[in-house]
Amino acid sequence: MFVEENKYGDITGIVSKVVKISDDKLDKEIHQVMEVYAKLVTACPHTFKEIKKYFLEQCDAMPIALNDDRMDLFKSVVIMKYFKDKEHKAPRFSDMTNEEIARWHKEKSDMFHDAHFESSQQYGLNLHGYYLPYTKRNEVFYNEVYSKFKNCTYGIANRAEMDDICFFFEETTGDYYFTCPGCSLMYKVIIFIGINEEDIKKRNQRFLTYFNAMVQMGYLPKLY
Repeated sequence: MFVEENKYGDITGIVSKVVKISDDKLDKEIHQVMEVYAKLVTACPHTFKEIKKYFLEQCDAMPIALNDDRMDLFKSVVIMKYFKDKEHKAPRFSDMTNEEIARWHKEKSDMFHDAHFESSQQYGLNLHGYYLPYTKRNEVFYNEVYSKFKNCTYGIANRAEMDDICFFFEETTGDYYFTCPGCSLMYKVIIFIGINEEDIKKRNQRFLTYFNAMVQMGYLPKLY
């Protein structure tokens, strides 16, 4: 499951997704699937040094400057996820009125805007970003993304319209964000990053992302 935010935190899409996920029947089905996968995966975390080495061996990549807008967006997302949201938990959306949802949305958007102007050093973050130039070696990854989205309603009309594929890593929190949905490189890196025992125990987002990558690459059966 992937949720995208624009530069200033327009997270309308999150609300609709959370409302759907709160459905009791769907919750039960998801829980059953996670329980099965929890028995099929093992803890296999790697250090950032190992992850960086592996990633750079798989493609042609160029570093993104810390003052680049794309890096700034990633910084804001990490600050929101690990610091702001811990003090601002939303209740179940099924129990909220439209006005309460709208107020929550505005508060989140304001917080995201504030995070945009805060420094990564303030939170002890160590950010790394890379973009993939369109080389012969990287062509397969761009083609995979293009093939996935070219027929969508708001899809990509031609390859020239595609933004750079980017990979972002935050060393302190271990967070990451990749802009190549559906491409094999994304799944390979997620699998190499791995998960730890705590991820498996908590059945958290990292656990979900990991077993989905394993399924997409054919290492686990598809149960959903």
